Amino acid sequence: MSVVVTFTVPAQACALGRSLGENPEMSLELDRVIPTNDTVMPFFWVWGPDTDGFEAAAREEPAIDRLAAVDRVDGGALYNAEWNRDAAGTLRGLVETDGTILEAGATCVEWTFEVRFARSESATAFKRFCLDNGVPIELVRLSESTERPADRHYGLTREQREALAVAHREGYFDEPRGATLEELAGVLGISPRAVAGRLRRGQAALLEHTGITRHAVPS
Repeated sequence: MSVVVTFTVPAQACALGRSLGENPEMSLELDRVIPTNDTVMPFFWVWGPDTDGFEAAAREEPAIDRLAAVDRVDGGALYNAEWNRDAAGTLRGLVETDGTILEAGATCVEWTFEVRFARSESATAFKRFCLDNGVPIELVRLSESTERPADRHYGLTREQREALAVAHREGYFDEPRGATLEELAGVLGISPRAVAGRLRRGQAALLEHTGITRHAVPS
């Protein structure tokens, strides 16, 4: 039976957290949940008045090999990152123990992670990794997860289904992208930040309900 663990980490203990600086108006949110053996958080949004400062600080972090701005909107930017495989931090621990991030976000004070582990032993191994490498995690909640019954909406709200459908139709998930977040916001009649949140939560719900997060992705 899989285990879902919610925990916090001081912002200063993580490369991206440190890069946010001390401005309480700055925050970070996971955008796409893509479990791979290379990285567990390749796409994320940074919101606030100083994304340039964030970029400059992040590029100085040894744990981050590459940082690229993928999309920019009023008040925020979407980034893609490649991580140093040898950096022994929270993300390295999740890769080593096959943890899959369901939700993640940060302020200048702390990170909050919600992570699924396929087995309770993996969650224990992650905790051991953090202790051995001086990563100061604090447990908030731990719960066992059972299989969910079939759901024709795959756990999506109406708003999430609409946002995902529009994003797919407009080419937001294409490479290169056929639409920006601001263009999706114009179609949906909401803010770019609200669109980003609906897409992020919708993708997490799809991964949860289709069982993808319970299976390792081959290298």
